[in-house]
Amino acid sequence: MIIRQLQVGDLTAYRELHRFGIVESPNGFVDVAATDAARPDDDVTQMLARGEGWGAFDGDRLVGKLTIDALPYPSLAHTFWIHAVYVHPDARGKGASGKLIRAAIESAQSKGARRIALWVNGVNPHARGLYERMGFRQTGHIPGGIQIDGAYVDDVLMSLELPA
Repeated sequence: MIIRQLQVGDLTAYRELHRFGIVESPNGFVDVAATDAARPDDDVTQMLARGEGWGAFDGDRLVGKLTIDALPYPSLAHTFWIHAVYVHPDARGKGASGKLIRAAIESAQSKGARRIALWVNGVNPHARGLYERMGFRQTGHIPGGIQIDGAYVDDVLMSLELPA
């Protein structure tokens, strides 16, 4: 499995995997099919051009992905945020998620990150367990912060402090 920064040329594969993930694992996303369909390719292309996307490849096939970025404010630039982590069912159990997260953390550290943060659905124990094994700790909690199919579930903030 190869882990690398995604490029603009990966747009189609990225969008296909993201759309598949929304349907296959709705508890892993705050995005839904309608909001994803309304998002222009140009928005995703810009994210890829900024180097914020990471991918796990099995040969030429994109099987896992995540996004990591910092908010565009100097006072918040030390915290990078991980979003939209997803690995295709065919590639699960092979360490892709951990490898993606490690690569993203290393990249963020090289850009001056002091903290990595993410939000995770409170009813996604698999993801929470992965993040905890990687050193993330719960640092916030919004009861009923996410609505999925009319049900409200908790949104959990997790953070990883990085050495100076």
